[in-house]
Amino acid sequence: MNPETLKEICLPGDPGSASRARDEVREWLGEDHPAYEAVRLVVSELVTNAVRHARPGVTGRAAVDPLVLRLVAYGGLLRVEVMDAGLTIEAPRVRADPACLLTEGGRGLAIVSELSGGNWGYRTHERRPGRTVWCELPAAPPPSGEPAPDVSAALGRALP
Repeated sequence: MNPETLKEICLPGDPGSASRARDEVREWLGEDHPAYEAVRLVVSELVTNAVRHARPGVTGRAAVDPLVLRLVAYGGLLRVEVMDAGLTIEAPRVRADPACLLTEGGRGLAIVSELSGGNWGYRTHERRPGRTVWCELPAAPPPSGEPAPDVSAALGRALP
């Protein structure tokens, strides 16, 4: 099945972009879409991470390179992609340190991993700096009898 890009937007690499990205998801999917809450949460986490980690230590105009948020549908899944022009060499990872539960940040990819059932990853851009971090979520609720991902549990769940 061919993937279909549902929507794509370019956002500035600044902290206000996470809020704007959440607003875009509401407009794109609508609050009544079965995957709305999960998509909105992973978009917020991935955009926040891109803003925070794309160019650590860089200030001024170079620190706000644009991001691209893309929503793709295929095979019963919604794929969220966030592309940045970052220079960091550290790979995105789920923090396994229990101490991060006591900090304000550091749980974003754990939430993304939980909501996507571990179906997330990243790729570096070959001919330009940066990377794309992505995750895939079911576009519809699971068949009856299977539990749906619990967004509220993902927010407070302890890391393994």
